[in-house]
Amino acid sequence: MEALLGGAIIGGAAGAGIASLLRYRLASGVSRAEPVATEERPPAEADVVVIGAGVAGLATALYLNEHGMKVLVLEKGVVAGEQSSRAFGWIYSNGWHPEKLELANQAKRLWEGYAGRFGEDIGYRRTGNFSLINSEEEMEAHKAWLSEAKQADPSITSRIVTGEELDRLLPGLQDRYLGALYQDSDGTIEPQYTISRLARGAQREGVTICAPCAVRQIELAGGQVAAVETEHGTIRCKTVVIAAGAWSSLLVRQLGVRLPQLGICTTMQRLSSVAGPAGAGYGRDFTWRRHADGQYSMGGLRHVSPLTLDSFRFLRDFMPAMGHARSMLKLRFGGDFWTSFGERASSRTDAASVFEHVRILSARVDRKENGTIRANATRAFPALASARVVDSWGGVIDATPDSTPVISDVANTPGVFLITGFSGNGLSVAPAAGQMLAAMIAGVKPVCNPAIYRLQRFRDGSPFVFRH
Repeated sequence: MEALLGGAIIGGAAGAGIASLLRYRLASGVSRAEPVATEERPPAEADVVVIGAGVAGLATALYLNEHGMKVLVLEKGVVAGEQSSRAFGWIYSNGWHPEKLELANQAKRLWEGYAGRFGEDIGYRRTGNFSLINSEEEMEAHKAWLSEAKQADPSITSRIVTGEELDRLLPGLQDRYLGALYQDSDGTIEPQYTISRLARGAQREGVTICAPCAVRQIELAGGQVAAVETEHGTIRCKTVVIAAGAWSSLLVRQLGVRLPQLGICTTMQRLSSVAGPAGAGYGRDFTWRRHADGQYSMGGLRHVSPLTLDSFRFLRDFMPAMGHARSMLKLRFGGDFWTSFGERASSRTDAASVFEHVRILSARVDRKENGTIRANATRAFPALASARVVDSWGGVIDATPDSTPVISDVANTPGVFLITGFSGNGLSVAPAAGQMLAAMIAGVKPVCNPAIYRLQRFRDGSPFVFRH
């Protein structure tokens, strides 16, 4: 589950004609996020401009503000309108690659402190996470991971549960599983309102958020960031953080920077409250998260990857990972490929850009897939049979070739920083990722080691490591 990978950035199109419904994607979706009051017009200058008011951008802004910087967050649509409010809602490190445990566990510590920091319930709860084990081979792999993970980070609480203990933790489980990798220190959030409340907390501490306000271009002077050009005018700044999710690769391309990042479409559904499984986790063909109110979010382990120009632009980067991703992806050729020919960041600043034409990126709901997922979950937990479908939605996950985010400066372009490519795990690590990037920008030693997250790993000869 930690290794959601592959696909292509869903083809946008410059110009007003993009309002048509494509095979796997809506040109402009509807926000699922709790509304946040924002500034209508940006100030003329800031120390740092953060592009994107999802969880990664907001976390970075929060910690930049702690370093005494004047921070402005610009969002082309609404706060948390894209993937941050469309995700599973897991906050976990169960089964993570040992090199990434440091960041994931630091993020959990930060999530646990936000309610007290901001003075309101932000939806975080320690609920536990389950990776159900199908075979003896999987059991041995989990045992090997436990040994390695505990050496990397002794604070992890993951363990194998079987028999009566599994029955006690997951009563009503009918599928035949050998056990589960379980971590009780993992938790969940409520994506529809958690990130919005994080944003309001950041505002109370001094962060300015302006929306809707699309960035059309990043201006350089002498190779250094000098300003950003927006639909509402010029903002002078020396530092820009690109936290634009699935849009990041397109946005940074105008600077001549190559960011191998692609996207995949996910389909989700919410079920009414029933006496089903606790916490969050996944089985062989379904995932679940129990909400604070007893409802459920359900998703699958396979996702649609529409072929676009970026599929071929970054083919060499992603080729080593395709063997790992094959079981999780369904490649599709359709209208998105032809539409992607019109996807470009315009060099003009006096005309609307693609970022204004697509304020909220979302994927088309796959109702057949949702039905299959629900049937699979009900087979495992028959109590879910009485639940009704309350809502369904799609989203777009931003992925990198090694399923690891880019949290990095950009070589030869001083003042540009990236925090993107979370590969389906932004909610789990974004607070620590933002804290780490803010420290790098401020010139102080980060709490976590940023080495594996650097952009240069894709072109400095580093061996490919698929960090699932």
